[in-house]
Amino acid sequence: MRPTVSRAAAVLAAALATATLAACGTPPSAGQDSQARPSATFETRARQVTAQWDRSRATRAWRTGLVLLDPSELVPIPRNEGFASQEQKDAFGSGHFRLAGTLPAKPLPGLVRWGDGATIRLPLLTARAAFAELAVTGAQPATVTILTSRGPASVPAWRFTVTGLGWPVSEVAVAPSALVVLPGYGPIPPAGRNTPGVTELAAVSRDGRTLSVQLLGGACDAAWGAYRYESTRTVVVGSWVKEKAGNIPCAAVGIPRTARVTLKSPLGTRVVLDVATGLPLVPGTQIP
Repeated sequence: MRPTVSRAAAVLAAALATATLAACGTPPSAGQDSQARPSATFETRARQVTAQWDRSRATRAWRTGLVLLDPSELVPIPRNEGFASQEQKDAFGSGHFRLAGTLPAKPLPGLVRWGDGATIRLPLLTARAAFAELAVTGAQPATVTILTSRGPASVPAWRFTVTGLGWPVSEVAVAPSALVVLPGYGPIPPAGRNTPGVTELAAVSRDGRTLSVQLLGGACDAAWGAYRYESTRTVVVGSWVKEKAGNIPCAAVGIPRTARVTLKSPLGTRVVLDVATGLPLVPGTQIP
């Protein structure tokens, strides 16, 4: 038994945050176009986010390396699976497991492979090294599909058998030094209420000139839209919401809204960043 801050703890924290956001929503409303002039506060924050991104490890690895979009991708929990008790969940999250078997000593073979056929060979963890990260029992070679900056990727993994758990625990076997897990840089100062961000980059038009984004609004919204700030390497997006006039009672629920922004030039290889969190946005993937 040993207390650790394991990869599994990051998985549980990220899953809880995502579930909380999803629980307060309803089906998206019709989008509204907006090219309203961004505030000076938005532009100042956008420049800060851009500068932070340009200094990050993720910038260098975004198009050619392995960048995981969320810590939960390191130890993916199978769909429709869970824990028998809160005690078991707490033990998993904190790494309170003991080794009850013999782990394979041979190195794990394999490549990281994307859907378009691209591959990359990275240094991989042995079963014992992966055990040191996760602290669970018994292992078999496997692969898992994870979300990355370049789309879903199939990566080598170790599949551990955990006493008392009814499903195998898979852990990405790529060495920590060979990948980047977002955010990939140090903490960024809070954005504040005057620079709300977006929750998702829903789509990019075929010509790369229009971005459809989702934001979280409220029941009394009269209008909403999105801002953009462009540089040579990034596009930073934020949102605005205007409430209905008058003293109108509103239900305290978050409602997903859709807005569009038109870029000065096609997106190309530029990265889209959320102004509030500073995190990059990949089409169809929500910010955790």
